[in-house]
Amino acid sequence: MTFSIVAIDPETGEAGFAIASCCWDAGQVCMAKPTGAIASQANGNVQFLSIFFEKLDEGLSLEQIMEHLRTIDPDIQTRQIGMVSPGKTFAFTGEKCSFWNGHRTGKNYSCQGNILVGPQVIEAMARTFESAEGQLFERLYAAMKAADAAGGDSRGRQSARLMVAGKGAGAIDITIEDSENPVAEMGRILDVRRNLVQIFGYLGEFSKAEDADKLAILEKYRDFLDDKREPRYLDWWETLADSYYKIGEREKAIEIYRIYLAINPGMARIFRENAKAGNFPKDVARALDIKFNHSNNRD
Repeated sequence: MTFSIVAIDPETGEAGFAIASCCWDAGQVCMAKPTGAIASQANGNVQFLSIFFEKLDEGLSLEQIMEHLRTIDPDIQTRQIGMVSPGKTFAFTGEKCSFWNGHRTGKNYSCQGNILVGPQVIEAMARTFESAEGQLFERLYAAMKAADAAGGDSRGRQSARLMVAGKGAGAIDITIEDSENPVAEMGRILDVRRNLVQIFGYLGEFSKAEDADKLAILEKYRDFLDDKREPRYLDWWETLADSYYKIGEREKAIEIYRIYLAINPGMARIFRENAKAGNFPKDVARALDIKFNHSNNRD
């Protein structure tokens, strides 16, 4: 298993990892909980993951945990391990790991990799994590993206995973099991997630606002959605239209429903049936030229 970073954010109480490889489901060799994170790669031993947290709970230091792993695993020199806990980092690269291999630790993080194109992969990952801003998952992704851009795994690309454990808004777990460019696909998914978080923010703001302020919030929401006329955002266009209608902005609601139907014309049938059942405003259906009085009418 190729290159990874494990890290902890003592301010938020979050811990996480990011990993990418030419192998299927690289993330299975990592684990994160708010108390720490571990990667067990190269000839990875997934039993180390649960042992790590058991020993952390017992109060062992990372060095003591590593000594325990040495005593129970005769193949320890084929392993590569990165570990973090609050205020502590540790990494190990066995003598029998495949070239190029190495690791680098820093404040609150450890980077490690094997079968890489060279040391520049680890250097880019560490340097980027140290300088990156934002939530822990954003810094982990920035580090992984930099490592991938530096050449990554000598064998190619297939999978990636990013996980952050904790109680904050940054908790996340995204797995790309099979992709020609898994790190880029991870970035795309994170962009969609970021958009949804923003949408949820508008909806939360709208639900708490005074009536006089609700229209202004919906206008911001509408501006944010304007360049997102894709099926993945279809429900959020409908939510916007419904919200306009509920505050008495019928014409704005109709305008948004027209955009909704432009994204997916087939939904006209659903609107028609819902209107017939009394679950969609008939005045809006008529404005959209949706015929619903007879089931054999064409949309």
